[in-house]
Amino acid sequence: MKHLIFALALVVGLAPPVWADNATAIRTLAEQGDVKAQFALGTMYRDGRGVVQDYAETLRWWRKAAELGAIDAQYALGNMYAGGSGIAQDNILAHMWYDIATKQPGDEWLRAIAGSNRDVLAARMTPADISKAQQLVAEWMAKHGK
Repeated sequence: MKHLIFALALVVGLAPPVWADNATAIRTLAEQGDVKAQFALGTMYRDGRGVVQDYAETLRWWRKAAELGAIDAQYALGNMYAGGSGIAQDNILAHMWYDIATKQPGDEWLRAIAGSNRDVLAARMTPADISKAQQLVAEWMAKHGK
């Protein structure tokens, strides 16, 4: 039942009181390792839906989901670092997360967008910065086996 409520809330973009009512259930699922709940909780913190807006918590929950292979979280982390949304802007980490997202199975459209964002970003980066980002990707992939 909790999964149904969670899915419904995501699909219809329910008003903040509904998010607040479900924040506890979503947090419980996220803490139990549910990747979709981790990404949703991070998004709730980014938007201040059902919780107080907190970019450090956004980063924490999206990173947990990304480390479990969630392409949407990897892409979102790329966006967060590229735009400096609530954190210090960092092209190297943005490039890294976009590139990791391109290597995940699943959502072909999101992989393509991540690759496009990575390439646009790379055009503004030095070769040394691109090399550093690629090294971070290799280290991440070796550690996470994805």
